[in-house]
Amino acid sequence: MAAFIAQSAAEGYYELSARETFWRDHQPYLLSRGYALRPRYTPGWSAPWIGTDISPLHFEESVISRYGHVMDARRLSDGTIVSIKWSPAKEHTANELTVLQLVSTPDMLADPRNHANPLLDWFNNPGEPGFFLVTPWLYGLDLVPLENVNEVVDMMLQLFEGLAFLHEHRVAHRDCTNRNILQDVRPAFRKVPHPQGNYMTYDNETLPSPVARCRCKPSIRYYFIDFGISSKFEGDGGHLVTGILGRDPTAPELSPDVPYDPFKLDVYILGNFFMQEYLEKYSNLAFLRPLLRRMTRPTPESRPTMEEALRRLRRVAEQPSGLWFRWRLRARTEGYLESLVRDVFAITREGYYQARHLVLGGDELSFGRPRAQSGRQ
Repeated sequence: MAAFIAQSAAEGYYELSARETFWRDHQPYLLSRGYALRPRYTPGWSAPWIGTDISPLHFEESVISRYGHVMDARRLSDGTIVSIKWSPAKEHTANELTVLQLVSTPDMLADPRNHANPLLDWFNNPGEPGFFLVTPWLYGLDLVPLENVNEVVDMMLQLFEGLAFLHEHRVAHRDCTNRNILQDVRPAFRKVPHPQGNYMTYDNETLPSPVARCRCKPSIRYYFIDFGISSKFEGDGGHLVTGILGRDPTAPELSPDVPYDPFKLDVYILGNFFMQEYLEKYSNLAFLRPLLRRMTRPTPESRPTMEEALRRLRRVAEQPSGLWFRWRLRARTEGYLESLVRDVFAITREGYYQARHLVLGGDELSFGRPRAQSGRQ
């Protein structure tokens, strides 16, 4: 492994990629706006491992940006890690600034149902048409993956609530799936995770194991991002759009020229996300299938509204018994021995939380229930 890393370094693997040079070139301007990129993107930067026998992996500066159009930065005023997104003047970014400004007003931010990642700042790019959009840095769903049934339900309750909130304000996301759903995992860690390093902290230490979701204070929250193809409407009813852009091409109504209802499209997209990412992979989420099937019906008119889906989810989430509601997710690919070992760990975990509840009280055993979720701030 060490030889492979050394060879990769010699071949320039850890040098700036083509997509990273954009950020290096804009580093002085972003710094003048109050945002410091990592040292890797300072003009004239040279790799500190050159001329040493130390692996590049021991340097934070070896962390390569995963995204071409998004970069992490520190806000100079308070040290907060933020996301800076380059939003060029293109079709797929046309509405992003307008929608972000709407969902980021003081009144909208004060509503706990708002799960849109808020706009902190924005400014023009002096070199070409477009904007830099500054938002809180959030993390992918793979950093702290869901492990138990109630964690899936908690995520669904939050995102159903957030999408219903957008629809209430006549905003259709139109791409509410996959990488456009992120989480704020900071309550699960004692140190801030590195924004783009795998399982390491911002100061290049190994990231400790996360605190269980049911014990996080405040709770981990989920957010929608990327409103580039979103639509904002005025007035009631009859809102139609055309277009086929988006991460989920399976919605049957998508068309470049036949108008369709973007709100019912959102219902399909979010329902299909949970169907494909969770119900198709785990065998003990069947109680959610009838709702998700309704949400993904081929005919848009036969799907529920997002508010109707949220009300039904709240009822469905009260059904499983306590033990099975807190049970681990059972992968469909598990063999007998693996399943047995995981079940033993799950029983041990359940016993631990039952004991904690008897001694300390708290709401850990009801995590994911609508009555517990509704009080979250």
